[in-house]
Amino acid sequence: MKSRSVAATTILLLLAAPSLSGCSLFDPQVDLTLHDVMNAGYDGPDVTTQAEDITDTACVSPRVCVEAYSTAEADYFRFDTRKGAEEYGASVKDGFVVNYIVMDFEGKKASVEKQLWAMQALAGMWNDYEGDFPDRG
Repeated sequence: MKSRSVAATTILLLLAAPSLSGCSLFDPQVDLTLHDVMNAGYDGPDVTTQAEDITDTACVSPRVCVEAYSTAEADYFRFDTRKGAEEYGASVKDGFVVNYIVMDFEGKKASVEKQLWAMQALAGMWNDYEGDFPDRG
């Protein structure tokens, strides 16, 4: 009888686990790295030109990111939590946040149109993105 109780508890925990808040174990977006983003094949124009890994210099206190890249279109910062990305994204004057990644356009000379394409390409890597893109024109 005890083994049935343990089995029932285990099943209940497995069913409840996806609804636990803050649990990234069941969040497929957490697995997407900026390396993946930089090396993705896009149907349209390349929107990650001149990509350079800047993690060692960019992911230092107070910006506690786990990965960073600079491109001609934007600087990209990946965080280990959505909350971390949202908090950092709120401090960026000209940026875009999607899931764990923040794009910062400040100081970039790429056209607004090309930067919009970069935002769309990043957001398009997930089927669940339903937000808007900032009007930067």
